[in-house]
Amino acid sequence: MNGAEKDAPISPAFLLEHLLSYIREEDQIESLAYVARLKDGTISSGWTDMRYTEVIGLYEVGKLQTVKEMWNEWTPR
Repeated sequence: MNGAEKDAPISPAFLLEHLLSYIREEDQIESLAYVARLKDGTISSGWTDMRYTEVIGLYEVGKLQTVKEMWNEWTPR
């Protein structure tokens, strides 16, 4: 899933269903970390059994992938 699929908004339920398909049907997920913003603005995070450095690494890679997507969509004025 990435920001390139602009036709429809990606809801939390859709994203989780997509992720669950990789877990249940394809058994592709080895470890997982998440960050979520609740409706009241609270930020929540969690992760599977990993060392803290691995969790931080997953978050960092996710951040870099997001920045890459942002740059791909950016057009100079």
